[in-house]
Amino acid sequence: MNSATENPGIGHEIAPVTYAITRESIATYSRYAAGGNDAGNIYTGDEAARRAGLPHAVAQGRYPIGYMSECAFAFFGAGWVQGGRIDVNLIKPVYPGDFITVCGIVSDYRSVAGGTRITLDVWLENQHGERVTAGWASGLVPADKQPTLNMPVILPPTASVRNHKSQPRLY
Repeated sequence: MNSATENPGIGHEIAPVTYAITRESIATYSRYAAGGNDAGNIYTGDEAARRAGLPHAVAQGRYPIGYMSECAFAFFGAGWVQGGRIDVNLIKPVYPGDFITVCGIVSDYRSVAGGTRITLDVWLENQHGERVTAGWASGLVPADKQPTLNMPVILPPTASVRNHKSQPRLY
């Protein structure tokens, strides 16, 4: 079970997905975000990054957050497009060569007009098991797609950080 319409209970973990972060993928994203410009900055140039006090170029924060959105879409489906929300904090830089895993756990259900809003606690962790981004994402389950909720709504348990062994996606 890994869909919002399949009755995921409080504490249900979404399927983790791991992505490889490469210099090429960072440069491609940066070019897209900058309207085609490939200006030397902390995202595309090691020298600019060193001048800013970083060891080398880093991924833009929005880039790995896009992977969180991709996983939320896989979980919520149309409910992500129709009313998805995400709010995260960047904790540590993501560097070329990192492998980041999108993790999430169902933390809340709320009745809203037209359906139910399900909230996930979400985070990205790197290959060292360190959280690099964390927050929440929520999506709508329309009334016509409602699962039968045969469980009490309880306070969510504390999410645990695990070292997931999923295969990385290379972009």
